[in-house]
Amino acid sequence: MKNPISLAIITFLSTLLGACASPNDPAQLPSNANDYFFQQNLTFQYTYSQDNASVIDTSTYQVSQVDNSYNSYLKLANKDQSNAGVLYYFKNVQAPDGSAICLLANSPTDQGYVALKGKLEIGASWFADTAQNIQATVVGKYEEYYLPGREVHYNDVVVVKYADNRTSSDNYVVRYFARYYGLILQRTITGPTSESSDLQLISFQGSVTSSNPDTHHDRWSNSNGRYQAQIRQADPSDK
Repeated sequence: MKNPISLAIITFLSTLLGACASPNDPAQLPSNANDYFFQQNLTFQYTYSQDNASVIDTSTYQVSQVDNSYNSYLKLANKDQSNAGVLYYFKNVQAPDGSAICLLANSPTDQGYVALKGKLEIGASWFADTAQNIQATVVGKYEEYYLPGREVHYNDVVVVKYADNRTSSDNYVVRYFARYYGLILQRTITGPTSESSDLQLISFQGSVTSSNPDTHHDRWSNSNGRYQAQIRQADPSDK
């Protein structure tokens, strides 16, 4: 027969330890799609480097309104007056079941495609387009992720793979989304050996504080997180 006093002590310690869990631990936070998407704040500015035909361009984009109509897109508009381009149009809507849907589009009149949806747990999957040709799947989560070059890192990142069923399974797009920052990295995979970094968020201006420059960028603080995405074999140089 178990000692009731011992059981009471165990119960008390279990409660105490549970209360000590950090509320900021990414593993403790619900992974709601809206939190990992672009925020609807017109003061936010995103600076991306883009790989265009082997030339690296750097541009800063401001969150701006397209028009004043209800539930219209917002846009990431280039701040360079000589280049009136838009990186993406985006908006948040709600599915019939109440889950969040985050849409990206290349035009304010497009239906867009579903970049993120619902609870972003590993293995979660949805169709990104209305024709159901593009399957989106959450394939990784990082407590901390360094961009290529390891000069900038972000906390609490989810990785989504977009595979078009009309093309080879070796060809797909991978996007990395950080909580409160939105899209921080976009990669295109072509075949088993070719990979390009098309887009990466190198700085951010807004009320969210940290794109996290780090003097210890020669190491990973989360040794397991580096390999959770499992999109490609781990590079020994990244350890």
